[in-house]
Amino acid sequence: MGGCIYIFEINKDQDKEAALRKSDEVLIALLEGNNLDINNIFAKDGSIKSEIRLEIFSRINFCRQSIKEAIPNLVKLPEGMEMTEERLESLTDTYPQYYLHMFEKIRKVN
Repeated sequence: MGGCIYIFEINKDQDKEAALRKSDEVLIALLEGNNLDINNIFAKDGSIKSEIRLEIFSRINFCRQSIKEAIPNLVKLPEGMEMTEERLESLTDTYPQYYLHMFEKIRKVN
């Protein structure tokens, strides 16, 4: 859910940090409301467990169209490089991995 909330906030012209804060707020509320511990999704090395990773990929793809709309706001291409439909599709496909990497990075820093 957090990956889609992040995208929805980007599409509402929020900056990346504000979008991530909103995403985190929703995730925390869902975890607390269901008496779940966020630590249970992580392996000992700080990465997200593989079975959870697959489930997250599946769920993030429910908001694929919104991801596609947000990509131009998330990705700044080098000067002279155009956002082709093929490139947009590739970046949209890559978003779930980007989001999880960002999530793991925050975890490992803290």
